[in-house]
Amino acid sequence: MLGLFSVAAATLSCAAEAKFQDNFNVEKTTLGDKGSNTYMVLKPGYKLILTDGKDTMTITVLDETKTVDGVRTRVVEERETKDGKLDEVSRNYFAFDNATGDIYYFGEDVDMYDADGKVTGHEGGWLSGLDDAKFGLMMPGKPRVGSRYYQEMAPEVAMDRAEVVSINETVKVPAGTFKTCLKTRESSSLESGVEDKLFAPGVGLLKDGGFKLAKIDVPLLDTALPDSVAKTFKAKFPNAEILKAEVDAEDGIAVYDLEFKDGTTEKETDITANGTMLEFTIVVDAEDVPAAAMKTIRRAARGSAIGRIEYIEISYEIENGRVVKLPETVISYAVEITRGDKTAEIVVNPDGTAIEPAAWGDAEEQ
Repeated sequence: MLGLFSVAAATLSCAAEAKFQDNFNVEKTTLGDKGSNTYMVLKPGYKLILTDGKDTMTITVLDETKTVDGVRTRVVEERETKDGKLDEVSRNYFAFDNATGDIYYFGEDVDMYDADGKVTGHEGGWLSGLDDAKFGLMMPGKPRVGSRYYQEMAPEVAMDRAEVVSINETVKVPAGTFKTCLKTRESSSLESGVEDKLFAPGVGLLKDGGFKLAKIDVPLLDTALPDSVAKTFKAKFPNAEILKAEVDAEDGIAVYDLEFKDGTTEKETDITANGTMLEFTIVVDAEDVPAAAMKTIRRAARGSAIGRIEYIEISYEIENGRVVKLPETVISYAVEITRGDKTAEIVVNPDGTAIEPAAWGDAEEQ
């Protein structure tokens, strides 16, 4: 009897362990159609491009909404190609919980295509509130290792679920190498098999099956940036107009490099995914440069034309995958010098010390 009891207890324990959360006590009044948490960006215009050989998956947060199950959701398009031809387009509907940072999945409309570009079916489509379907949790605001939850609950159509496996993965993809990444293990109660997905902080999906992130496309709007990045940028430069936006992985951390105009002045800043401004650059005139620094610059130019002068201010740097505050702010001037068809750059401290001497291309000239 004791042996039988032990076996029964173990079976119950495994059943309890395997339980996936399927009920989400959410106040729909707290749900909105845009926002971002650590591992998913739900801001109109934000785009991720993943590749698998010749195949592509493009995920675009559209400037569109759809009311599903009484909630206004954000439309996210997922467009897949195979061998250069359109294979599938899904319009996914998500809502952001402003109270918790959780992002919920309210369904999708799907179009499947044949080799001639004709729609052949809508397999996998579902909407919360119809045919006993219910919304699920797509991305927790604060993922915890071991947590399990249904992402979609559409009986006989889609019953995908996920388990948080790790929040400390290092992942290398064509877009860069990222640290402290989220790893989820996805499965379905309708079919066998599991699949791992990986997400980077401040970026989103990195790997999905054979697809790997190749490019992060950020529109020239602060409203398309992740919340933490947008908040820092707007606080520092409330009237700025973004001219160029790029995302790079610096020692495993996503950094948003933004070039912009503030009034008539050109500026640039690097902001990490969690909203820390690493450095700030502004174009200045020669009269704005300290005399000692300008003396070194003119000596390096030796009569050559002195062009663009940038004032650079660095307060934080990235070391071993961590953002570190410097003991004091570092200030320097980066200056472009032109001689004929050759261009060099010299970087000097305010006291005139050359941090990076001008390099023209051969040892004698340097």
